[in-house]
Amino acid sequence: MAVPATIGQLREKLFEMEIGDYIVWKYDNTTSGYIFGGSTTGYTEIPLTGNPLASMPLKYFWYAIKVDKGLLIADRVVSNTTTWDWLNSNKFVESSPRIISETSGVVRCPSGGVAYADANGNKSNTDLGFGAFPTINEWDKNIINFPVTNIISGKKLDDIFHYLDNYTWCKETPISGTWKDKAGNSTTSASNTQRVGRGSNTRAQWGDINYNASSSSSATWGFRPVFEYREV
Repeated sequence: MAVPATIGQLREKLFEMEIGDYIVWKYDNTTSGYIFGGSTTGYTEIPLTGNPLASMPLKYFWYAIKVDKGLLIADRVVSNTTTWDWLNSNKFVESSPRIISETSGVVRCPSGGVAYADANGNKSNTDLGFGAFPTINEWDKNIINFPVTNIISGKKLDDIFHYLDNYTWCKETPISGTWKDKAGNSTTSASNTQRVGRGSNTRAQWGDINYNASSSSSATWGFRPVFEYREV
C-alpha cells in the first residue's frame, strides 16, 4: 500500500522527525511489543480500514505521522471491532505507558470533542460545520486542519489519514441530548453510556462527529493509536 501522502520524509528515528514526517510503527506480539522504524520484512501491513481485533497478526505494521511536538498519530484505524470499553480496560483511552524504541511515552486514543461547535467555538448539538467543541481537540487541530501545504499535490487528506471509511474512537463522552444534522433533523439522543467517534465524514447526516455505545463492536469503528512523548 502507499505510504502517507505527505511531503514529509520516511524516518527511522523519532528524534529525526519534523512535523509532516512519518515512521513505520510495528507491533510484534512474539517479543517486544511496539517498535518504531526498521524493516517490515515478516510483518503484515494493516488494511487502511483496520483489522478485526480478534484476528490480529502476530507481527504487523502501519505508519505514524508527526503532527505536533511530541505527538504522533497513526495513519489509519489499526484494530476495528474494538470496543471503547476494551480500550478503556486496557488503559488505551487515556494512557498506556510504553517505552518504544528507547523513547518513553504513552499510547492512547485521540481527543475528539464532546459536541458540535458553533461559529464562536461554543458547544452546539447541531452540526453547523465548525467541527467539535471544545475546538482545541486533536482531531480537528491535527487531522482535519493538517497543513494543506504538507499534502502531496493531487492528493487528499484522506490519502494521509484514511478516515473516510470508518470512525475512530476518541476519549470523550458526548454531551447528553438530541443531536441534529446539518438540515436540522433530529437524530437519536446521546447519553453518558456512549462515546465519541470522529471520521467517516462521507456520511452526510453526521459530518465527521458521531457517538456509539461504549460496548459496541463494529467493523466501522476502531482504535487509531496516538503516541505522546516528551520532546526536548
